[in-house]
Amino acid sequence: MRTTVALLCLLLPVMAVAWPGQTDYLAVLQKAAPKERLAVARRIYNDQLIQLDSAQAMIALNRINKWASANHDIPIKLFSVIAMGDYHKEHDMEHSGDKAIQFFTTALEMALAAGLKETEAEVYNNMGWLYYKNDKFPQAFEYMIKANNIIQKIGYANYQHASRYLYDLGYIYCDFGNYEKAKHYLTEAIRYPYTNSLYAIRTLNTIGLAYRELKQFDSAVIYFNMGLDTAKAVQNVPWIGIISGNLGSVHYFLQQYEEAIPLLKIDYALSMESGEWASAANTICMLADLDLDKRQLNDAAMKLDEARDVINRQPDVRPFVYYALLRARLFKYLNRYDSAFSYLDTARRVTYKLNQRRDALVFSQAEQKVAVELHLSEMKLLESEKSKSLLLRNFIIVVILLVLVIAAQLIFRQQLKQKKDKELLKNAVTQLNYYIDSVREKNQLIDQFKQEIDHLNSLPEQFTMLQEKEEIAGKLRKYSILTEDDWNEFRNLFEKVQIGFFDKLKQRFPDLTPSEQRLLALMKLKLSKREMAGMLGIAPDSIKKTRQRIRKKINVLDDAALEELVAGL
Repeated sequence: MRTTVALLCLLLPVMAVAWPGQTDYLAVLQKAAPKERLAVARRIYNDQLIQLDSAQAMIALNRINKWASANHDIPIKLFSVIAMGDYHKEHDMEHSGDKAIQFFTTALEMALAAGLKETEAEVYNNMGWLYYKNDKFPQAFEYMIKANNIIQKIGYANYQHASRYLYDLGYIYCDFGNYEKAKHYLTEAIRYPYTNSLYAIRTLNTIGLAYRELKQFDSAVIYFNMGLDTAKAVQNVPWIGIISGNLGSVHYFLQQYEEAIPLLKIDYALSMESGEWASAANTICMLADLDLDKRQLNDAAMKLDEARDVINRQPDVRPFVYYALLRARLFKYLNRYDSAFSYLDTARRVTYKLNQRRDALVFSQAEQKVAVELHLSEMKLLESEKSKSLLLRNFIIVVILLVLVIAAQLIFRQQLKQKKDKELLKNAVTQLNYYIDSVREKNQLIDQFKQEIDHLNSLPEQFTMLQEKEEIAGKLRKYSILTEDDWNEFRNLFEKVQIGFFDKLKQRFPDLTPSEQRLLALMKLKLSKREMAGMLGIAPDSIKKTRQRIRKKINVLDDAALEELVAGL
């Protein structure tokens, strides 16, 4: 409890003032001392105006704007324009933030004319965040970096909106998958006071998400609990649900299901109540995942039907990927492999589109554009001062900046490539396991057919018996023969998991025949002789003979030595 109280004192030192039932916001502002007026205006907006409907909010902000104009109060007038843009940014996404951009552009022109660098940075940050929400990533990062250049000169400790700005920057890094940078900015953010409890909750939750994605679960639990305590302290029901679900997901990853399930159920109930559809969709999918682990297929199917309905209520496609993978898993357990592969393919295509949408190069392009603009402005200053020494110094600085930008671009691209390679490998392993499972199931059917034939052979030879034996023999031939297309599909999957296996085999033992290479590949998967025979469409005795032939070719004494050699390839 003491930790929670101390945290709230750190994060929300200026939230003690509130106006319950207050509607005359301008009167409150007029009574404030001139030095405190801007801070009071921000509290009025963050605590009350942002929650009103658009008509009421715009009336209040327009009254403040007119009063500020009449009294030549530039900071309050600027604030009112920025607040109008911020309101549309948060509420009016139907028009892709067009109204918000108009207000922010006006505010930027006013800030530049008045030489107010802090306000200029605030506007750039708001514009960057708005563009990011509308998937316009080059513009988003461009404005975010412009804001950062100004704020770094001012100093985070001297910038009154440092906590919110650092959260915004940390959030987009987390959303972009750069969790280390996200941690850096978000942990820096909680060092400074917040004027809005919602941003305190969001910051703590996003730090927890970054640690969770880095699999640093102990730290994730700490920050999720801090965020949950803060949400409970201000009775923010939607975020109590969301953070409960995130905390439950950590316990789920740690296989602590007794702790995970109650938290996930809280998240689902509160998210549905609050209209947080994306959170509700992810949570119900995770509960369905637990049902699949227990092979409770009917319960899992019902939850996935609920998930489909919730996913259709919101535009974010990311929850659909998890849903599609779980559908594939459910169909696998139901032996409906065509449907399983169809959902796997859909999930892969959606994931590919998401990766394209988040092309990391846009960030590097924005950095380079800002760096070039900075260089050109400095060159103009050098020409006016005609200082050769300053020219040389700034040229070196720009070169260093560009080198750092290029290095950052290469590192970021490499990280992205590694992430994509891991995803491709995971998909390949999953598909290979499905393929092997289907072959094993075929072998079980083969054994059943053989038993039925043996049983029929022991009965009197009647016409109907002979006809039934012929049908079963046809099925046996169908399941015991592996076509060349089947083998090519298997080899493609195998090469993705055991990269370079066949190349190494050919280099070391060039005299091996294709059938001998196939047998060694199946040995690499540690299959039984019966399973290998079923896959190759030959008798188990043929497997033994082929092994003897291989040992003789490569000069290996026994099967154990052969298996050890194959394991080392």
